[in-house]
Amino acid sequence: MAIIKCPQCAKSISDKQSICPHCDLDMTDLTEEKLHSLSKIKTLKNSQTLMTHQAIAMLLFLVGVFTFYNSEDKTTPQYLLSQVCIVVGFLWYLINRVRLILSKRKKL
Repeated sequence: MAIIKCPQCAKSISDKQSICPHCDLDMTDLTEEKLHSLSKIKTLKNSQTLMTHQAIAMLLFLVGVFTFYNSEDKTTPQYLLSQVCIVVGFLWYLINRVRLILSKRKKL
C-alpha cells in the first residue's frame, strides 16, 4: 500500500482507495485525458484566484489613495490608515503580479 497524491485536490491518499475522501474524485476511471483536464482546471482556478487577489489589492490601494488626498487633517488616524492601505495594497499587488507571471511560466 502506497501513499499517492490525488490529481484533483493534491492531498495524500492510499493507492487502494477508489474514491478520494477529500474531493470525491473517482480514481478508478482516470485516463490521460481526464488527468490533463484536471490539471488544466486546477491551473485555471489558481490563475483566477491570483487575479482576484490582485484586484482586491488594487482596490485597497485606490481606497488608500482617495482617502489620503481627501483628508485635510494630517494627524487623524484615517490619514495614517490611508498610508498603510497604500503601502499594503501596492506591495500585495506587486507580489500577486509576480506570482501570476510565475504561474503562467510554469504552464509553458
